[in-house]
Amino acid sequence: MAGPPVLQTLSHHHFDIGLPPHQERKAGKGLFRPKEGDKIRDPGPYWPLCLYRPVRHLFQDHQPDQQTVSRHPGLAHPRRPVEQPAVWHFCQNWHELLHRVKMKYTFYIPLLLFPSFLLSQTGDSVKDNISVVNEKYKAELANELQNGLAKLGVGNKNNDQAVMLDACLEIADLYEKEKYYSKALTYFEQAVSLANELGLHEVRLAIQSSIAQSLFDDGQLEQANEASLDLFEQHQIFGLYEPALKDLELLAETSLRLGNFAKAKEYFKKIEQLAMVTTDEPTAIVAMNNMGFTATRLQNYEEAIDHFSHAELNAMGSKKEVPGYIFTNLGIAWYNIGNLKRAIKNLQQAEGRDKEHKSYIQHLISSIYFSDDDLYNALKYNELAIASAKKSKDMQVMADAHETASEIYQQLYEYDKALDHYKAHLSLKDSLERIAISEQQHTKNIHDFMDETENSFRQNLIESELRQANLAQMELTNQTLQLEAETQRLEQEKQSQQMALLMRDQDVKEANLRAAQLEADRTKQELRLTTQRLLAEKQSRELASLNQKRHLDSLEAARTELEQQQQNALLESQLEVAELQAKQQQDFVESLYWLAGFFGIIMLIITGSWLYGRRLNKKLADRNEQIEKQKGEIESERIRAEGLLLNILPKEVANELKDKGAATPKHYDSATVLFTDFQGFTKIAATMPPAEVVSELNECFLKFDEIAEKYRLEKIKTMGDAYMCAGGLPVENDTHPVDAIAAAKEILAFIEHRNQKLAAAGKAPWPIRIGIHTGELVAGVVGSKKFAYDIWGDTVNVASRMETNSEPGQINISEATYDLVKAKFECKYRGEVEVKNKGKMGMYLVG
Repeated sequence: MAGPPVLQTLSHHHFDIGLPPHQERKAGKGLFRPKEGDKIRDPGPYWPLCLYRPVRHLFQDHQPDQQTVSRHPGLAHPRRPVEQPAVWHFCQNWHELLHRVKMKYTFYIPLLLFPSFLLSQTGDSVKDNISVVNEKYKAELANELQNGLAKLGVGNKNNDQAVMLDACLEIADLYEKEKYYSKALTYFEQAVSLANELGLHEVRLAIQSSIAQSLFDDGQLEQANEASLDLFEQHQIFGLYEPALKDLELLAETSLRLGNFAKAKEYFKKIEQLAMVTTDEPTAIVAMNNMGFTATRLQNYEEAIDHFSHAELNAMGSKKEVPGYIFTNLGIAWYNIGNLKRAIKNLQQAEGRDKEHKSYIQHLISSIYFSDDDLYNALKYNELAIASAKKSKDMQVMADAHETASEIYQQLYEYDKALDHYKAHLSLKDSLERIAISEQQHTKNIHDFMDETENSFRQNLIESELRQANLAQMELTNQTLQLEAETQRLEQEKQSQQMALLMRDQDVKEANLRAAQLEADRTKQELRLTTQRLLAEKQSRELASLNQKRHLDSLEAARTELEQQQQNALLESQLEVAELQAKQQQDFVESLYWLAGFFGIIMLIITGSWLYGRRLNKKLADRNEQIEKQKGEIESERIRAEGLLLNILPKEVANELKDKGAATPKHYDSATVLFTDFQGFTKIAATMPPAEVVSELNECFLKFDEIAEKYRLEKIKTMGDAYMCAGGLPVENDTHPVDAIAAAKEILAFIEHRNQKLAAAGKAPWPIRIGIHTGELVAGVVGSKKFAYDIWGDTVNVASRMETNSEPGQINISEATYDLVKAKFECKYRGEVEVKNKGKMGMYLVG
């Protein structure tokens, strides 16, 4: 038996509204239903680039018989082909339909044309307002275009290439904004030539990126593909991550538009790899989703589920809420392979997460229920979709939902409601088509207006230049006549200028004196502010010290109180023993007084007293044993508390805290910082249960702790899969660079041995990178609660960069560390490597 209808998933986390299943008339019932095995055509992805460029729309399978309507300003999506069966099969047997509803609704057929009539009438009433708005918009557009052209003319006249470049970019951006891509490309190409002449290579690359995008938007896909490939190679050479990612995204979009889904999949895979290397998790998640989209277009539905599931796992691993679009695509993918239960479950999860597209998801759920003949739930979710679409003013979803409602009510034989909903569908459909036609006409009018404005401006510019040439000739004649008079006046002006110059020199001297006085006053003010700031910092440090001391005093008071309670308990026990012994002696003396007369009774009393005394002695012994046990527990708790403190803080810092109540951060002129990190940890962890990941990390970090202690390194902290320790602190020494590298080599040997065992067990290895740098830093305890020993300074940042720029299975050290250990270890010079926020730095790999 054939499977359920196939739904197409949507790429990226923004998606357009889908359509209900392709309609087939069910024989004998006048019902439009998806047939078994039929595919629900993808409306095309709503394709904004989520990171590095503005929203740009892409849709696929745009056949000549399809219509494109705009749902939002600047965005479009393909709609279902305008097919006669959707209308005429519904009304072809209208006499029979009218007979079924007992001729009550004979007037419905002419009313199908009423929405168009109504819109035409209301359009006349607002025509004047629209005209006013258009004229205002055109005036603003003409002003911007004329300013850009005027700026270009000034730059051309003065031979100022920088001004010309700026003007070309302004005009090109204006044309691109109005989707006049042919004109935009003309000015972008002029801008490229100017940027080359000025030697602005980065600006040239940015302009070429705009050209590639404009070619894509203009439908010149092959040219856009070639331009993007060339840009990607150049950006790779310069190591520019964000522009290279932008190129890959445009290449993927172009491949999708060309129908080359396999090639698009390759580009999405490259995006994912690039994002994983740079730990850009959001981009990696979107790339995984889009790989699932391309797999769907290639009809590899199980592979699509794998990609969507990986996207979900990575989103969960980043400790952020899983985007709703992932659940939407999972629901569609499960439906494609016939698992309706899981499909609806995932779509219901998406419904709760994606508020923006809630109406689309509800309509999709309704369509799935409808395809499974569950008319009750189909109608329920379709009504929710209509309500949500009205709230969000989504006309396309409302149109599709009304059409689905019409089909459901036909199945329920409620033909009056079916006709009402179909009438609403046609009304909305007509409105959307009118909007699309209006926007197309508006765009054409704007293009014609911009051509007219530019031509008119250039004509006026030519006429203005001619007028200016005539005026210049007249001015030249007047200047010749006035030359003699000017010569005499110049002599007088020379004398006046000499006097003005003397006065200006005097003003300058006075201004310099005032400036010097103001600078002195400013310096005094800065000194006062610096003094106040230092005093505030000193008070803040004293307050922190008092808080630490108060915390320690509270701990000491609690310990003293506990010891006092134990002493009191011991004294009470001893007092009870003394009282028992005194009572025993008194009883014994009294028994002697009665010994003569009551020998038999005395023997019984002596026996009872002996037994009673035995019980008292045993009770005393138990009490003493309990006291000793409590003293032992207190002592063990004290030792355990000190051990915990030493686990958190170095011994010297802990002693300083206990003795002084505070620990002052200390500056170290030379210390060595070591960083480790597992390459590809996120990808490895995604394939393992969380408990197993934690167990594996714990095994590695326990060994790292043992090695650090062996080489007198102080463990600072762990950050996810990263490990940081430092040598030369808290007790200063001269061997910390050598100690750090020796520890790094032993860590590397441990990981290599461990990876061999993992490979033998058929598991993925954990490649490690290690980075080391030596320099000055500050170490100590900050805060008054949850003490933690930490280090600060540029040395820590450089050590982290050494690890980031290291290679798997290698120890990367800085030039500063190399100078201190080159006599002990063989090292290979890597050259100067570009480091983020540091420029180029010399690096070495330890042999």
